[in-house]
Amino acid sequence: MARARKPASLKQGKSETKEQLQVRESIEQQLLGATDKVNIVPEHLDELGQVYYEYLVGELEISGLLSNLDIPVLEQTADSLSKIRQCDENLNAEGLVITRTDRYGHENSVENPYVKIKMAYLNQFRSLANQLGLSPSSRAALAGKKIEEKEKQEDPLLQILGGGK
Repeated sequence: MARARKPASLKQGKSETKEQLQVRESIEQQLLGATDKVNIVPEHLDELGQVYYEYLVGELEISGLLSNLDIPVLEQTADSLSKIRQCDENLNAEGLVITRTDRYGHENSVENPYVKIKMAYLNQFRSLANQLGLSPSSRAALAGKKIEEKEKQEDPLLQILGGGK
């Protein structure tokens, strides 16, 4: 499967010229859409899911890449995290192995069903986190870009030459 394309604002210009990146970044800004509904916490999420939703939005708003188009992905990510936490609580209370009685009255040790449920939600979270750019490499690229922008703004020579904002 092909790797997801990075936003133009996070690229360093190695595979595309600066002009191409500027054009692409302006198009991406047009396609970004509105951001007015992102902060509205969905009521259909459980209490913990709502807390995770607020946390995710608060952390991702800093990047400036979040829009209303991301709401479904944010909802699913928050719900996955909430379900993972519920599974953890059940696993801590019951353990990884539980005793089940079969129809003949024999007691058998079996894997707790919450293990499989948790794994399913972990896989879903990994996929959603990748879509939202929550991987360490995505965050590092974003941090590098923010530092670069700050240095450009503070550099007096670039400001004189018109390169600073």
